[in-house]
Amino acid sequence: MTVYKGNKNTIKWAAITLLTFIGMILMIYFFTGRGFFPWFLIASLLLMCIPTYQGMIISISIDENKLVIRRPISWQTLKLSNVAFTAVHEIGEDKSVLFVFTKQKWGSSYRIKGIRSKMSYEESMEALAKGGRIQDFKVNFNLATKVPVSMVENGEELKERILDSVDAHHCKAVYN
Repeated sequence: MTVYKGNKNTIKWAAITLLTFIGMILMIYFFTGRGFFPWFLIASLLLMCIPTYQGMIISISIDENKLVIRRPISWQTLKLSNVAFTAVHEIGEDKSVLFVFTKQKWGSSYRIKGIRSKMSYEESMEALAKGGRIQDFKVNFNLATKVPVSMVENGEELKERILDSVDAHHCKAVYN
């Protein structure tokens, strides 16, 4: 299993931001009167803590079968054999996010989480294998698993390795 460690600078600034939000929440809670506006500010700051925590990547590990994204308190495991599609969002130089769409069991067939189509996963794979197009293809990127490859050291190498692994599993699923 290859481990890609998170950038120290990214972890540091995300931790400082998170601690600032928590400090502001505690100051508002203990040193202001109760009313609508303080509770609204507390709720807003709590909601801002969620994406800040999502940006704290300790490490990303990858092997032939799975991808593990580790954060300070939790981790997220993604089986590469369950990946249906990937999309890369290039933000700038060496800054990118990988959107991973996984297949899930829906009734008796498989569907792709985040992609709406009238075709099932098996029908989509058959159409792609024949070189056809998938009809009524609507993508919701909010439901995809986001892999922040730019927040780790050697992020470009990790991105290429993930795409190659997904491509190998995809070829195995389509052509076997």
